[in-house]
Amino acid sequence: MSYRLALTLAVFGFSSIVAAAPDDDGPRRDATKALQAVVHINFADAERQEFGLKNIENILKNAETGAEIEVVCHGMGIGLLVSSKTKHGEAVKKLMDGGVRFVACENTMKKQSIKKDDLLHGTGTVPSGALEVVRKQREGYAYFKP
Repeated sequence: MSYRLALTLAVFGFSSIVAAAPDDDGPRRDATKALQAVVHINFADAERQEFGLKNIENILKNAETGAEIEVVCHGMGIGLLVSSKTKHGEAVKKLMDGGVRFVACENTMKKQSIKKDDLLHGTGTVPSGALEVVRKQREGYAYFKP
C-alpha cells in the first residue's frame, strides 16, 4: 500500500470517528430547559432535613436555567410538613413561595392519622410517596436525597 493511500484512509477513518463522537460525556439536554429534581424525604432527623432544605436553596440559587423541584415526604419524613411537628415551617414556606412543590404521602397520613388540615398551608398530597418518587424519575426528574 502506498504512503498516500494509507494517509488518505487514516484521515477519512479518523474524521468519521470524530463525526460520530458525542459533543460531551453526558446525555443531550436542552440547555434552556429548567432543571427538574425530585427530593426524597423519608427520615425524621431535623438536622438532616435542614441540610436538605439548604441544598434545595442552593440548587435554586445556582441552576442557570431555573429549577422545578418537588419534595416528596413520606414515612418518618412526613413530620417536615406537619404544622405541629416541623422545626422548619418558615424554611418550607419560603421555598414554597419560590416555586418548590412539597407533597405528603396519603398512605403515611392515613397510617399516622394526619389530616390535610394538619399540614403546612400549601402542601399538596399524593396517594403514595414512594410511587411519586418513581414516577418523577420516569418523567426525567433527577433524584436527590439529602
